[in-house]
Amino acid sequence: MRGKQVYPEVAVGTFVINGRGELLLVRSWKWPNLYGVPGGHVELGESIAQTAVRETMEEVGLKVKFKHIINMQEAIFPKTFKEKRHFIFIDVMCTTSGGKVKMDGVEIESFVWIKPRAALRLRLNTYTRRAVNDIVNNRKLKTD
Repeated sequence: MRGKQVYPEVAVGTFVINGRGELLLVRSWKWPNLYGVPGGHVELGESIAQTAVRETMEEVGLKVKFKHIINMQEAIFPKTFKEKRHFIFIDVMCTTSGGKVKMDGVEIESFVWIKPRAALRLRLNTYTRRAVNDIVNNRKLKTD
């Protein structure tokens, strides 16, 4: 653990769809043996959209365009995460017009492009599964 956590951490999960309608899923040592998505913590002064763009570039080398927020989820000490943490996840939809995935060599171990409905057959972490279900069912968070 990085130290005692005082407050929940706000993190953005970036659900990237390519021009073929495929979703990018990644594996990370932080969620052992489970697929998730690129993403990370919102930095001070950074918008949710900016976080999604930055984290996706840092972790998988893709330029993305923010579309909308899919959902928000609270994860209090998730059992499948590498350490005891409390997160507020903001899951967002982004698109990419192409480019090659370049894993960062730090967090991302592998990746797959897959249709969202087919992704539900994979071993996903709980929070990714909920968001993929929302994508398949065309649900998104209303922010107006």
